[in-house]
Amino acid sequence: VSKYPGEVSILALGPLTNLALAVKMDSSFSNKVKRVVILGGSFFAVGNVNPAAEANIYADPEAADIVLTSGLNIDVVGINITTQILITDAQLEEIRKSRGRYAQIIFDMCKCYRDFLVEYDGIYGIVPHDPVSFVALVRPDLFGFKKGVVRLETQGIFAGQTVMDPGLNKWNTRNEWSGYPPVSVALKSDNEQVLNYITHCLTKP
Repeated sequence: VSKYPGEVSILALGPLTNLALAVKMDSSFSNKVKRVVILGGSFFAVGNVNPAAEANIYADPEAADIVLTSGLNIDVVGINITTQILITDAQLEEIRKSRGRYAQIIFDMCKCYRDFLVEYDGIYGIVPHDPVSFVALVRPDLFGFKKGVVRLETQGIFAGQTVMDPGLNKWNTRNEWSGYPPVSVALKSDNEQVLNYITHCLTKP
């Protein structure tokens, strides 16, 4: 990032601990990064760890709050978006039978996750959280983003909850969202085109 300022984009697919440390250690870090796409949070929807929180954010909510208020150029893709997209068993089989260079290993890697979803959620297929976030990095035009300040609850039963101020109200007094830079949060997606892009990538020779 320091060697190529303004040229590096980051795809964050887990807890944001390392990014928060970078922000804290280098005051210019936020200005050096071109763009950050974060898989995390659940906006205007329930979580997947508990009703309030999504797993990546829940793992280190303090770090998430630091990153999301840092001034980085951030796009957030929460599970309110990723859970809308399903690669079915039939589609997984099509991927396996394709001439894709990594099709078989991808199929094998997905089996454990697929079996987990069948057992615990009754879903026959996989929810491609990480690939959807990758698509948001390379094809942001397939998503509908809205800017707003996002803050995190860092303790108590709501620890890890992502709360966005979408700018619908003009508050009479300052609050915990006031004065922080906004981020872009995905609230819509072209699910068919996102899925098509994922399967296209997975079946490439």
